[in-house]
Amino acid sequence: MRLRNSLIILGVLEDQDIEWFVRVGQTTVLQEADILIEEGVYIEFLWFVLDGALTVTTVHDTSKVLGTVYPGEIVGEVSLLDSRPPAVTLIAAESTTVLQISRSELKTKLSNDTGFASRFYRAVGIVLAQRLIHLTHTTLTVSTIGKVGSANPGEVEGSSVVDPEVLEAMSLASRRFEYLLERATRN
Repeated sequence: MRLRNSLIILGVLEDQDIEWFVRVGQTTVLQEADILIEEGVYIEFLWFVLDGALTVTTVHDTSKVLGTVYPGEIVGEVSLLDSRPPAVTLIAAESTTVLQISRSELKTKLSNDTGFASRFYRAVGIVLAQRLIHLTHTTLTVSTIGKVGSANPGEVEGSSVVDPEVLEAMSLASRRFEYLLERATRN
């Protein structure tokens, strides 16, 4: 099961953390084909995708789609942790609304609010763990049975791919995303 990474993050954060994102974030609308993140170019923001879709590609071959980012996902979180520039390009597949948070404001908040920092880094760690588990599951599935997918795509040998604690927070996270969407697009 692939969970939207912001739903994981919003499930771990608290209401006042979400309110902070809304307060400091800026809503931006991208038109189709606008580049949000360019491979090899340092980024200065973290984005919540509120509406629309982004195509994940490379600058060398923008016709080859590596993935798609949908509402409820966050982009730029890896670049926040890793000082290297992004390894992919994200292009608006259609009109796409994002809430952007300045990397410098986020770093200041992380430095000054240890509770927020603890929750935020835990949430990003869970997101990265889920990606690794999904990648490992996909790789193992492809190498052992020769195709992607299974009768139970959320399971590997009978055990859930998603941490049960994360699943418990999903309902709350969905409500928080709706709140974020409503507040960010109202401003």
